[in-house]
Amino acid sequence: MEKIIFQEIDTNLEQQIIETWGSWVKDWGCLHYGDGCYSLAAVCDGKPIGFISAYPAQLPPPLQMHWDAYIDVLDVHRDFRRHGIARALLHKTEQWAKAYGYRQIRSWSSDDKSEAIPMWYALGYGVCPAVMRGVSVKKEFIGKPINGFYVSKVL
Repeated sequence: MEKIIFQEIDTNLEQQIIETWGSWVKDWGCLHYGDGCYSLAAVCDGKPIGFISAYPAQLPPPLQMHWDAYIDVLDVHRDFRRHGIARALLHKTEQWAKAYGYRQIRSWSSDDKSEAIPMWYALGYGVCPAVMRGVSVKKEFIGKPINGFYVSKVL
């Protein structure tokens, strides 16, 4: 395996990610750009093998004056899992979030990704089971319960 480099996602890299992972990346608006956002890819041999994207998320009342970094997506190609790539992407995103001024970073995942729970714990995240109501662009998820878990970490 060639050396893995990490680079912020641009339009060319975004297109490669969509080609590799599928149109859901674009359809669900998973990559975020602009002030307070961070989108990073792990690249090997010129191809993306993993990516993460975070955006600013306002806390609900009565804490609406606070914002934190919310990881919308974190994925590593199945051929490259269990090599520390997700861990590296998270570490780099945490460094960015802390430097940006966020005090907390969090995310949510459906329970079909429960194999990642040991990683979250090992990286100092709290894990809390949760049921969300689907608000997805996919009609089959809207309003339906989706079992999963929240993760969060104070930076």
